[in-house]
Amino acid sequence: MIEVILSHILSFMIFLPLIIGLFIVLFCNDKFGKTLAFVTSLTILALGFYIFLNFIPNGGMQFVDNFSIVNTYGINYSVGIDGINLLILLIVSCAFPPLFFLVDFDKKGYWANLLFMESAFLAVISATDLIFFYAGWEMMLMPIFIFIGIYGKKEDRNVAAMDMMYYAIFGSMIMLCAIIYIGVAHFKEFGFFSFALYDLVKTNFTPNTEATLFFCFMLAFAIKVPLFPFHGWLKDAYTKSPTTATFMLSVIASKVAIFAILRFVLPLFSFSYSNFAWIFVGLGLFSMLYFGVAAIKTKDFKTLLAYASASHLGLIMAGVFSLDVEGFVGSMYQVIAHAITSGIMFLLVGLISKELLTRNVDKLGGIAIKAPIFALFFAIAMISSVGLPGTIGFIGELLIIFGLFKSNLLYGVIATTSIIISAVYMFIVYRKAILQSVNETTAVFKDLSKKQIIAFLAPIVMIFVLGLYSKPFISKIEPTMQAHYEQFVKPYLKEQK
Repeated sequence: MIEVILSHILSFMIFLPLIIGLFIVLFCNDKFGKTLAFVTSLTILALGFYIFLNFIPNGGMQFVDNFSIVNTYGINYSVGIDGINLLILLIVSCAFPPLFFLVDFDKKGYWANLLFMESAFLAVISATDLIFFYAGWEMMLMPIFIFIGIYGKKEDRNVAAMDMMYYAIFGSMIMLCAIIYIGVAHFKEFGFFSFALYDLVKTNFTPNTEATLFFCFMLAFAIKVPLFPFHGWLKDAYTKSPTTATFMLSVIASKVAIFAILRFVLPLFSFSYSNFAWIFVGLGLFSMLYFGVAAIKTKDFKTLLAYASASHLGLIMAGVFSLDVEGFVGSMYQVIAHAITSGIMFLLVGLISKELLTRNVDKLGGIAIKAPIFALFFAIAMISSVGLPGTIGFIGELLIIFGLFKSNLLYGVIATTSIIISAVYMFIVYRKAILQSVNETTAVFKDLSKKQIIAFLAPIVMIFVLGLYSKPFISKIEPTMQAHYEQFVKPYLKEQK
């Protein structure tokens, strides 16, 4: 049995949460359902670490499973792990267990939906077939939609849920049209349908057709990140959602778009990727500045974190389009940093909102006096977010800035300036909300319980471990990034010169 699981470990990870989630809904009571969901999340965590530890950096695509679903139209179940999605797989594996310590909700449907979400995330980040990727892309929206629509605040949840879905579906439909066009184009050129990435990269397009397909994909991903000006859904979805949905949107959902750009867009549309990189570097850097200024102006703590999250994602997007290996590696490392730091801060602000029934920064203050451990954990996540040396945030930001400076001096200068702005507003809000004097609102605030400390301790430790000893992680992904650069970027850079 163990040999069978290990030989199909990635597929087991994808389908186990889905099957257990259905079992919980149909056959379990609330208490046993939550316990079973927790055990499932721990199993996925163990398997995720097994894949990470056994991943061979120069081994290409590994842990592959592939079989036909609709042979006539070349639709396959095809999954695998390489340096592009390895770290995101680790994020997904680690993200779910702490929620069982931090979220006080006993309804089995809540935890079953959480498992459905985990299954969808694992499916979409593992996909190497475009149709299967699209199915996972759509599937991951539904659990988030349910969390917002059912478990969000009654007066806010409908608008927040529908706004997110309108934007997401619009982008997804455009991308689906492009996917179908690519499949038909492959059929016309080679005589058989296929949506497997290794087949589609051989398809030839005219420059105008490739550019159109490139922007169809990038529209969907720019919405999901989100980049300015595709962020209209951001504020309501992040701030009016229950903490779990906000956590998942920031920690994982936005990262799926970053993965998809490197997995599919770069190999399929290499010429357009290189030719239009300046547009998305520009949008990424402008998003950093725009969301940074928006964060300074807002009074709602959760909204501020939403803008801060989008600002840092703008930096990651700029690194992805820096056309530089260090920029690629830095972006994927910053994906981990952003997931850990933003996840911690969103969960901590969720505790503030739950206990004090307010997120208004002007009404807070003195939390460091009432809850020193809470304040310490928030401070650690914050200094990592702004890239203090010795934390994981420093490594990712440094590599991205190196890549941007190598690509264009102006890019590097703007990115560095934007990081300074992000540091300013984070320190300001920490002083207002966490430090200063205790008032009537914060006088009743309690420090983290032992259960909550245990939940936060692992990611807090990882901030320093990955910040001080990044080599084991970077060495796993760098060969894949180097190979992508050599194959898909370098030839077009030579042509441009």
